[in-house]
This record gives sequence, C-alpha cells and structure tokens, in this order.
Amino acid sequence: MSTTSSPDIPRVAAVIVAGGSGRRFGGPVRKQYLSIGGQPVLLRAILPFLRHPRIERVVVVLPAEDVEPPPAWLQGMGIVLAAGGAERGDSVRAGLALVADCDRVLIHDGARPFIDRDTIDRVLEAEGGAIAAVPVTDTIKQVDESGAITGTPDRARLWQAQTPQGFPCAAILHAYDRAAADGFAATDDAALFERYAGPVRVVMGSPRNLKVTRPEDVAVAEAIAAELDRG
Repeated sequence: MSTTSSPDIPRVAAVIVAGGSGRRFGGPVRKQYLSIGGQPVLLRAILPFLRHPRIERVVVVLPAEDVEPPPAWLQGMGIVLAAGGAERGDSVRAGLALVADCDRVLIHDGARPFIDRDTIDRVLEAEGGAIAAVPVTDTIKQVDESGAITGTPDRARLWQAQTPQGFPCAAILHAYDRAAADGFAATDDAALFERYAGPVRVVMGSPRNLKVTRPEDVAVAEAIAAELDRG
C-alpha cells in the first residue's frame, strides 16, 4: 500500500465491503470470517489491496457490532474501519464517505478471497467505470413467474460480474446519493453508475475469483486456497 502521493498521480483507495450478516450462509460464523486454508475469508480479500503499491487507503466495512473492537486479526493492519448498514448499499456508502478525497476507488466484496494482482491492475488502469467480469459459459434462460422459458439470450454477449468494481470517487458517490434519494436499489455498484453517472466496461476477471456465499462454496474455496498456497 502506498503511503505517499504526488499531485500528478491519481489517489486510489479500496473499499472492502463485509458489512453483511451472511444470512444465506447460515451457521454460527459469518461467511466473511470463515477460515479458508487457515486464513479468514475477509483477510484474504483485504491483503492484495493492502499490498498494492498504488492503493494508498484501504477501508473495510464491517457489521456495526464488529467495529469496536474489530476481530483481533484485523488489528494493527493500517486499515480504516467503517460500520456497515442494513443493506449492501448502505455499507458501500459508509465506506465511500471515508475516501471522498481520493480520485479513484475500487469496491470489492469481502467474501471474494481470491482476488489477484492482475485483475486489480486491469480494473485500476481502465478509464471511467470498469468492473472485473468473466464470460458466461452456461446457457442462460429467461423465465416468467410460472417457470416457463421466455427467452434465451445470446451467451456471447453475457458476462458474469465480479469485483473489484472501479470508478471515479466523486462520480460513484454522486450515483449512490442519487440512488438513495430515488429509493433505487441495485445488486452491484456498476448498475448505479450506469444509471446515474455513465457507461461501465468490463475487464477480464478470474474464474478463481468466486464469492463465498453458500456452504457448498466452502469446498471449492478450500481447493483453490490449497492450490494457491502451494505456490
């Protein structure tokens, strides 16, 4: 993580969003705190940003009840903590408020433990709004309320969104403020940027960059961690 900045170099921050309750995961441990390969999911998600030479500030958004005090393994890392809200959008806004003086921000899900440096670089180097994504490999069906298929989109034009998602700080803050005023909610940051700020492009993500959301994801994550940790 960079500790100095120049007037000629854009100031870059990362917001790691881990403010959710993990309701879909179930169990006594929040999914972002689950140990994968001997390290918490959230710690694995944070470290690539903390180690990146161009990122000068890392904000981690936690459930409000976990901020003071935070988990012991988050203490002394040089990160900034923020208290999350009831919905993901509330948590993102809380994190963005702490990086408003930066030029560009990368927003990353704290439940994605295998983000790699190359993907971060591709999002960071893109102009305007950009997100990590991978091409869809399965055929996707549109269905109605009864389950009947109503359409089959062209798979060649479909990409699965991942994080990080990168934006100019002022523009994504404006988009979140507009969305809050309109009562508009979206499942990712790019959808808000598209609606209120401008176009967003995709850059290549990674199949390993999965989100640990359900119990069945754990076995896959453990296998990826074992492969990566072997070097």
